[in-house]
Amino acid sequence: MKKLLFVAAIAAIASGCIMVGPSNASAPIVLDVQSPDMSFVDNDVKPAKMGSATSSGILFFTEGDASLKAAMDNGNITKVHHVDYKVKSIFGIVGSSTTIVWGE
Repeated sequence: MKKLLFVAAIAAIASGCIMVGPSNASAPIVLDVQSPDMSFVDNDVKPAKMGSATSSGILFFTEGDASLKAAMDNGNITKVHHVDYKVKSIFGIVGSSTTIVWGE
């Protein structure tokens, strides 16, 4: 039984248990990615305000709300100019995902 748990733990670490954020990148040790989401760009809206929302986790447990709506609410934003994402993962064990919204 101990061998099975050890093999499962190694497989989880190697595969990156924590899958956070809208990122296609992966890394077995450390992942730290920040990227813009160009599909939300609206040049008629000024990026005067910024709002963010974060979710984080360890192994199989994740908490928080990193949704676009939560980031908009946190920044008091009603019109979106653009959205950025930041994803961090360490050994696939600890990770976080942040959605950053710019707008009015």
